[in-house]
Amino acid sequence: MRAKILLCCLLTFAGAICQGQANSELTSLYSAHNWKELGSRLRNTTGLPLYRGAVGVTFNQDTEGSELLLLSLIRSAPHSSEAYEAYEWLSHLYLYRGQYRSLIATMEQRWAAFPEKQERSQEQEGLAGLRGLPNQTVVQAAPSTLAHDRESIFIPLSIDGNSATYFFDTGAWVSCMSESEAKRLHLQIGNSSGTTSQSAGSQVSFRTAVARNVVIGNTQFRDVSFAIFPDSQEPWSDLAPGRKGIIGIPLLVGLQKVVWEKDGMVKLGEKSQPFDVQRSNLMFNNDHLVIEATVQNQRVSATVDTGAVTTDLYKPFADKFESLLRQFGKKDSTEVRGIGHAEKFDSVTLRELRIRIGNSDTVLSPAHVILKSLVGANCCVGNFGMDLFKQARALEIDFGTMTLRLLPAEK
Repeated sequence: MRAKILLCCLLTFAGAICQGQANSELTSLYSAHNWKELGSRLRNTTGLPLYRGAVGVTFNQDTEGSELLLLSLIRSAPHSSEAYEAYEWLSHLYLYRGQYRSLIATMEQRWAAFPEKQERSQEQEGLAGLRGLPNQTVVQAAPSTLAHDRESIFIPLSIDGNSATYFFDTGAWVSCMSESEAKRLHLQIGNSSGTTSQSAGSQVSFRTAVARNVVIGNTQFRDVSFAIFPDSQEPWSDLAPGRKGIIGIPLLVGLQKVVWEKDGMVKLGEKSQPFDVQRSNLMFNNDHLVIEATVQNQRVSATVDTGAVTTDLYKPFADKFESLLRQFGKKDSTEVRGIGHAEKFDSVTLRELRIRIGNSDTVLSPAHVILKSLVGANCCVGNFGMDLFKQARALEIDFGTMTLRLLPAEK
């Protein structure tokens, strides 16, 4: 009997050691932002609500369940370091889903629970423009096919019963329009203002307006918030009335799946295949849509920006491929454009660069490498624009499977 008791104790102790080692490995994956491996490993474990919530937010999976996990963690230990991080993950979730009322309420709770945090005032200033805005919701959704001008990323929609044609922009974390467009649609522009950071580091001011109903194809949204910018700024100054708007990430995520064909059709809301973390090549990272790609047989990450005409590479690319630039690069200067701002930077230009996206090869020619780390680009070697995506017959962005595919010409 004593031997059996001793054996049971030893087995229990050994199991605790193994569990501790497993949790330590998961903590290392979480700290290293190795989300795909963390997601795979979590399938064989229980508990760990912070890690499960983080993976759910990163890959847009079971977002309601992820929200509940993170809120439960906060309630159980409201002043813990894990609660502080749970608030952060909730803020990212609410932002990319356009749920601004929940975003502000959550951040107010965090600021009250952690008044000593130095970043508090900066966060309050950054979110000031989103105060008072509602939670965007999807009223109904069904697949649809719409026509667009050949090679144009402008697609038709209806805003409070008024027709418009806006371009879809995966680099816009808030849907946008110009002041004259808001007036054309009879939207009430709020008096309070906020600022948003551009990739070049500049701050651009905006106000806000809310549309009660937005319909894109067969998907209807309610309480859609728009950032409102002066007409004198680009790109609005170059666009005709009815086209001075941007379909941003909150609407695109609500559409679930976008298949843009450059010959003049766009398919929206088609059913996604089951999610497989190892097959995904997209993730949400620090309020950017990020893709995994391959350059020179090395895996790299870049932001996905359908609103960018051209692709820019950043200093992390120059650091990673220093010998390539030294051997084949030529000193140059490159202009980076955003809403209401453009700025030139020192750069190195390569005659061409091959980039593999999914199972498709693209060629960036020329390839401009900016010798500066731009805002929000620390995780990424660059910002992929439509000059890469238009090399295929169609661009498919699936927020259900979190994949981006470039579809070849049909045989």
